[in-house]
Amino acid sequence: MSSRSPSTSRRSVLFVHHREISSPYSATVPHYLAREVSRSHAVHVLSRRRSGDDEHDEFPDDVVHHEVATGSVPILSGLLFVAVSTLYAAVLGARYRYDAVYAFQQTIIQGWAAARAGSSRLVVGLQSVPVRQKRDLSNAAHEHRSVSRRVRVVMKSQYARAVGLLLGRADEVVCLTDGIRELTEREYGVDLSEAHVIGMGVDTERFDIDADRERARGPDDTWVVTYVGSVGPPRGLEHVLDALAETDRDVALRVAGGGDDDYMASLRERARDLGVDDRVTWLGIVPHEEVPELLAETDVAVSSLADIESYRVSFPAKLLEYMAAGSTVVATDIPAHRRLVEPGENGLLYDGTAAGLADALDDVVGGAVDPRALGRAARATAEAHDWDAVVAEHEAVLFDRTVRRPRTRSVPA
Repeated sequence: MSSRSPSTSRRSVLFVHHREISSPYSATVPHYLAREVSRSHAVHVLSRRRSGDDEHDEFPDDVVHHEVATGSVPILSGLLFVAVSTLYAAVLGARYRYDAVYAFQQTIIQGWAAARAGSSRLVVGLQSVPVRQKRDLSNAAHEHRSVSRRVRVVMKSQYARAVGLLLGRADEVVCLTDGIRELTEREYGVDLSEAHVIGMGVDTERFDIDADRERARGPDDTWVVTYVGSVGPPRGLEHVLDALAETDRDVALRVAGGGDDDYMASLRERARDLGVDDRVTWLGIVPHEEVPELLAETDVAVSSLADIESYRVSFPAKLLEYMAAGSTVVATDIPAHRRLVEPGENGLLYDGTAAGLADALDDVVGGAVDPRALGRAARATAEAHDWDAVVAEHEAVLFDRTVRRPRTRSVPA
């Protein structure tokens, strides 16, 4: 059992997340926080166990995992996870009496239960606005929504009521961006003016490649464009395929990521209709540890996110990985991308249309910009966001009890 003693520098923390976090794929912040904090503190992780998650990707052996298996039945599994993990969290909190409990946007109830049972410091980390992002993304994909997805959105709206109450009871709140902080204030009617804003990090060592290397080339000197990430309607891959058909340049596209089967089939059909299916490679989900090698074989890394609320206020983690690999970054001109990209300095921005992307590719392939110079500047941008610095900020929030966040007051929702 962990003991809480002010005389030792080694503290204890419980991270609570709704996904298994041993891999950074789709759980980037909790993965790196748990991994790095465990170097100097005792770390426990309470998460959902999913089939096929038996391999812990380079996760330290001394991190204690508490996994909850609730199956994969739509809606029912989610309800079971909330119920079982909340009880489990309370038991863990009472037993280990952690110095701090760090709960993320979909596990705030569980984090509060653990903190309350162990009289622990409760820190809430918001990488998105709780519930609101799911609704936003669902609305953006309205023509592809299933009945079960619509039911989940309704249920999450009810769940949001409890979240609103507990946000005001957290000792500290950490938001990924100012936009997330401001939207959360409006959504839940709580004052987060004293919340901490800590951006995303990147493992620059893992992505450390030579930015002055010869650029990748496909067969017959084809320029290789790569997209890495989830695949869905708000991701903008339709216009990427259209741009591929529109450009006169010798360009091939690789898509590393997966999504709904029907939607993936519609993209493949679109590529065939456009006559570019022979220039598109669908790689499926690529293990995160293989992404650096994939980017090393890339000429242009594209982020084609649509201009929707959730993306406007987000922090583009994938863009940081592109930059850490020294890639030539081409991204849509939305606030999230402008957080990192200085057009013409460390990457290029375009207007989110096929014509705009085709023009950007023409600039790169045609020599209007220097890909190597963009890659070197991109790498320098990524180094300023290395995880060592980002994790240090989170540790200060977790364990520094000298300054507590003022109790939130109600504001108009």
